[in-house]
Amino acid sequence: MIAEHVPIWASLRLRLLLGAGLIAAVAVAAALLAGLGIAEAARMIERSASAQQRIDLLSGLSARVSDYALVAVETAGPDVPAEARRARLTSASARVTDAFSQMDRAVGAFVAEAQDAAEAEQMRRATQSLGLARMRAQYSALERNIDAAQDGGGLRAHLDGFATQFSPLINAAINEAQRDRATARRAVTELRDKMVGTALAAAAVAAVLVVLFYLVLVRPLLGQVARVRTAAQGIGTGQFNPGLPEGEQSELGYLMAEVNRMAALLQARQAHVDADRAELNQIITDRTAELEEANTRLSQIDTDRRRFFADVGHELRTPLTVILAESELARDAQVDAVDAKESLSVIHARAARLNRRIDDLLRVARSETGQIELDAAPFDLADAANAALADMSPLAKRRGVALVSDLIEAPAHGDRDWCRQVISGLIENALKKSAEGGIVEVSTRSNGTRALAEVLDEGEGLPDGEADRVFTRFARGTRESAGSGFGVGLALARWVVERQSGSIALQSPAPRAPRGGSIGGRGVQVSIALPMTAEEVQTGSTGHD
Repeated sequence: MIAEHVPIWASLRLRLLLGAGLIAAVAVAAALLAGLGIAEAARMIERSASAQQRIDLLSGLSARVSDYALVAVETAGPDVPAEARRARLTSASARVTDAFSQMDRAVGAFVAEAQDAAEAEQMRRATQSLGLARMRAQYSALERNIDAAQDGGGLRAHLDGFATQFSPLINAAINEAQRDRATARRAVTELRDKMVGTALAAAAVAAVLVVLFYLVLVRPLLGQVARVRTAAQGIGTGQFNPGLPEGEQSELGYLMAEVNRMAALLQARQAHVDADRAELNQIITDRTAELEEANTRLSQIDTDRRRFFADVGHELRTPLTVILAESELARDAQVDAVDAKESLSVIHARAARLNRRIDDLLRVARSETGQIELDAAPFDLADAANAALADMSPLAKRRGVALVSDLIEAPAHGDRDWCRQVISGLIENALKKSAEGGIVEVSTRSNGTRALAEVLDEGEGLPDGEADRVFTRFARGTRESAGSGFGVGLALARWVVERQSGSIALQSPAPRAPRGGSIGGRGVQVSIALPMTAEEVQTGSTGHD
């Protein structure tokens, strides 16, 4: 950390804490003084309120006693019945007694407040209790005298004597309470003046401390922070020479030294990055040149490939055109030899189909995608299979293999010619795998959702695990004889079928023997399933090269 070795006397943290602590101490002292002043003011206000209460109670007591004396005078004489006089005096006396009770409680509370006061103050307050007791004694004597008085003259003498003794007592008590009230009010005023002076002094001290705190600590600190910020901004724009002063033994001094060291490291790393970038740019330039050269070579290879396909197609078209012309001439001529005419018909059909394949080859050579385009349309898979049987019947005769068929109408949607070609290829593979005297069965049917075609033989079949591998281009069975493998044919067959949203599967050993035959070997059954309608065809973009 930056401040790990900062001397404690030079620590900015310590100086900031001391300055903030001093200001906080002044604030706390001012708050304590304000709290004490408020508490004392509240006590003085409570004392003033207590004195005012006693004054009110003494005034009320004087009024109740006067009411009692007035009732005594009004009921004196023979005109007022004794019962009525006694009832009115009892009621007036009860009010006086209640006033004395309230006064007793107020004076008792006043005396109790002085428990923690000086002894002189306790004695002064206790004298008020004695004065109240004297007033109560004077009133009790008045009650006895009024009960004993028989005429108005004696009653007035008693009342005059009572007033002479009672009035000074109650006036003295009222004056004492007024003095207490005045004393409390003066104390509140004096306390207010002291609090105002203390607040002004505390504010002045706090203001001086804040100014000193800013001038001595905050302003220099802000100046140093501004220099560090400017240096950081310069480093961000690539100026790695901030020039911050070093040597100050404080947190900021160490921070400036660290910033200078960081700038030097960044400058060194920037130099390495520039060198690496230059090397990387050179590598990119070299690799780009190599890629351009390779692309040129690939472009030339592709051009050569297109030219090769086009040349081969044109070279094949010429003799095929002659074959077509000669076969048509021989077929249309009046020839009695039936076999010769049939041979010529086969030659014509083969030439026409080879011509279509060459057209496909030319389309591939000219296309940008390298894909064979299939022409999908509704057709009967049984008709395509029948045409394939016709193509392969000469080969079957030469090999001595019988072709049997079970062709049931199977509506399909796809490229009829390519489907016929696929079935022809499957029959050719079956004939190659069949021994002389063997049987190859071709069947078609519909299961309601797909058009199905099967080619079944009773040949040597495939070893275990070879059924999927033979669909790979140029793959051959492990037990093949020379020229008897499946080769490219099954790979092309799978592509044609799947391109039309169909499926092709191979089973070996075959699940059954062909009609009229037996599985001398393992046998092979190849099954094709095609969609029946255009809605079932998925128009994918799978290509074949």
